[in-house]
Amino acid sequence: MLKQAIGWDLHRKFSKVSVMRREDDGEPYVVERARLDHADPEAMRRWLSRQPPGTPVAMEGAFGWQWVADFLTEAGLTPLLGHPPEIKALSKNEAKCDRRDADRCARLQLKGTFPKCYLAPPEVRQIRERTRYRQALVATRTELKNRVQAILHRLGLLHNFSDLFGKGGRQWLKDLTLSDAFRNELDGWLSVIDVLGEQIREVEAWMNANLLEDIVVRHLRSIPGIGLILAHVIRAEIGELTRFVDRLKLTAYAGLAPLSDDSADRHGRRHISRFCNHTLRWAFIEAAGITVQSKKCPENLRRLHNRLTGGNKFNKNAAKVAVARELCELVYVIWKKGTPYLENPPSRPGTAGGQSSLRSEQPRRPMVRRQANRRGQTPK
Repeated sequence: MLKQAIGWDLHRKFSKVSVMRREDDGEPYVVERARLDHADPEAMRRWLSRQPPGTPVAMEGAFGWQWVADFLTEAGLTPLLGHPPEIKALSKNEAKCDRRDADRCARLQLKGTFPKCYLAPPEVRQIRERTRYRQALVATRTELKNRVQAILHRLGLLHNFSDLFGKGGRQWLKDLTLSDAFRNELDGWLSVIDVLGEQIREVEAWMNANLLEDIVVRHLRSIPGIGLILAHVIRAEIGELTRFVDRLKLTAYAGLAPLSDDSADRHGRRHISRFCNHTLRWAFIEAAGITVQSKKCPENLRRLHNRLTGGNKFNKNAAKVAVARELCELVYVIWKKGTPYLENPPSRPGTAGGQSSLRSEQPRRPMVRRQANRRGQTPK
């Protein structure tokens, strides 16, 4: 049986492509190689029209893959997205050049070892663009607010406002007597902050008016700390829950699963990975910060936060990550079961009145026990 696949090595101005075939269990061989210039889409369409419809096109999930995936779908081909770290591991000790990179993707696809990752459909990518745009605006506004606080710090000016950028704080900033340099800088940052605030409000108004609140979003909003915006962010970033076999895979994808750093008798400090979906991790950490400050915070999450922070005195960031991990697992369970959040869920079969075998104050995770022992505490 003759099989054919296309390897696609994407660059900013051009792509190197390789057409490979394989007969039965034989080795794949190159049929054709080409360079496709992105500035000439008509030439790209003519070249792709010569390929059989439905031919798989394997490419790395590099920056800018979205438009190529849509272009290939329009041409009647089947784009496949590869996980870059796994492709790099599979290509260890092999030559590195554009031609070889395209050959490698096609060869892995024909052998059935191409490490595919999730290729979000266009409608999901559109929502992601909106939510990520809002996230970038908020991050930029926060940076500028910190610059304003830095000006006051350099001048030794103190204030008692809980929100310096509210009505009272802005009036106080306006009445300050400053030199021309500091006044121009302060007014400039404040004007940019106002523009960013208007942009954020426009994006949020569009989201409230256009994003459909399906059953998944409604169930996610029932979780304390997750509102409309964060529910849509989590919904879009996860995409399809079925691609995660269990809740641990989802926490790893969100970058909230603790990684060990042990060797022999040395027990290193656990940490979270930077190889993750950063937007999804940001959403869960934001939700965790809102949850622990809310009066509706679930009792088990409040106990977890208080235990790791010693009553909100230390390790606040680590505790927030731990709460975010619990929320991530909770999202998986609620989404999979298709039920809203219940603070007191019904007892499970096989339990005596729904009572857990663990005491209410007992740490449920080895990581919690180890951190307690490191601080000289004895977990109950």
